[in-house]
Amino acid sequence: MARYRSFLFPDAIVEENSLTLDARESHHLVRVFRAKMGETVEVLDGKGTRYLGRIAEVDAKAARVAVDSIEKTEECLPRVTLLQSIPKGKTMDLILRMATEIGAARVQPVFTDQSDVQIKGERLLSKVEKWRITMIESCKQCGLGYVPELAAPVSLADWLKGNPQSAEALWIVASLEEGSRPLREVLEAAAGDLKEVVVAVGPEGDFTPAEYAALGGTGFVSVRLGSNVLRAETAAAYILSVVDQCAKP
Repeated sequence: MARYRSFLFPDAIVEENSLTLDARESHHLVRVFRAKMGETVEVLDGKGTRYLGRIAEVDAKAARVAVDSIEKTEECLPRVTLLQSIPKGKTMDLILRMATEIGAARVQPVFTDQSDVQIKGERLLSKVEKWRITMIESCKQCGLGYVPELAAPVSLADWLKGNPQSAEALWIVASLEEGSRPLREVLEAAAGDLKEVVVAVGPEGDFTPAEYAALGGTGFVSVRLGSNVLRAETAAAYILSVVDQCAKP
């Protein structure tokens, strides 16, 4: 096992037998971890490739890694998308960390009627970039091959209009409404050649009746997550974990 782990940001330089890390990762490796020449490091690109090697040049702005081997892993099917109503405060950071660790392939933040969060312009761009870094840090910490794609936040209505459901996909929404089916029952009934699962999790105040109607009208199946009312972050972790266990080989 490599002693250190870094991430291959776009500014890094990839050569035939070596990598030069970007300034941010170089600083973290050299100044924060105080890594030494010759020590082992694993570099992840977040797209299924990991480089295993040794530190060949200790530079806090451009650390170089001599690559000994390259490993590639394939994504597991079905690909899981978390359609998450944006919560207040730092809760979204926690949700993104858990989604990354559990193995979501994509996260789509959405604005919903009963969420008080309305972010626009430069502040929204800054928030999304911060969220992306949070996911990368989780990837590094756990040694994951893939960082989930983080889509730009949109309204729930706009997402539903622009994303028709495919025949090889299962769309489920965590629901507090009467008539919702047990999550495991729905997953077991859909087991087979699924290529995509989309799980929708609402805000603390839940989806509105109109939103549930819109979700159902576009193919979402309402599922219940046990007998208790869960917080948004707990619901996201719960549904992703059960999908990971029941829908993936």
